Parts: sequence; structure tokens; C-alpha cells
Amino acid sequence: MMQGFYLLALRQARRRRRIALLFCAAALASVFFAARAGLAPAAAPVSAAAEPVPPYIAVSEGDRLVVTRGGETVLRTAIDTRTLPAADRAALAEGIELPDIASLARLLEDYGS
Repeated sequence: MMQGFYLLALRQARRRRRIALLFCAAALASVFFAARAGLAPAAAPVSAAAEPVPPYIAVSEGDRLVVTRGGETVLRTAIDTRTLPAADRAALAEGIELPDIASLARLLEDYGS
């Protein structure tokens, strides 16, 4: 009878050890993943990672308005620059820098109407 209680006590002790080992393994895994997430590099915004985009340049070629970007012709318009005011013609002779497509659309709308 004494031997039965002894075996029961050993079985319970093994069971407690297994449970304690499982809890330790879970705690170590939690610490590992928390440290890994904490040491991860911060995500860079997409706009910071992208290369700078060259602006649109509106110029007068001959008597027509031409739009270039990065040295390449993007658009040749039918807008006759001879009909524009002298200040606009002078600005187009030097080149008007337009940072985005919205400002290009406004310029074309102004000169085209």
C-alpha cells in the first residue's frame, strides 16, 4: 500500500514537471517573439524610398507649347504661343517648371482657353 502512494506521488511530480516545462517553453517563445518584434527596423514610408520625380517643364518650341519631363518630350500641344501675352511667352522661353500633373493640367487649361 505504501508503494502505491509512493508511485502516485512520483507520477504527480512528473506531471508537475512537464507542466512547468511547458510553461517555461511558452514563456521563452513569447520573449523571443517580443524581442524580435521590438528589434525589427521601422518601416520607411513609400515616398521616402522612391526616387525624386523630375518636374514637368513647359516650353515654347517654335510657335507651339511642348511639355517635357526628365529631358523627354511628354506632350506636344496645338496651343499657339504667339497668341499668349508677352509675359507668358517670356516665361515659356525660359521654361515653366510644374511639380505635378495637376499644375500641368491647370496651365494647359489656362493657355488653351
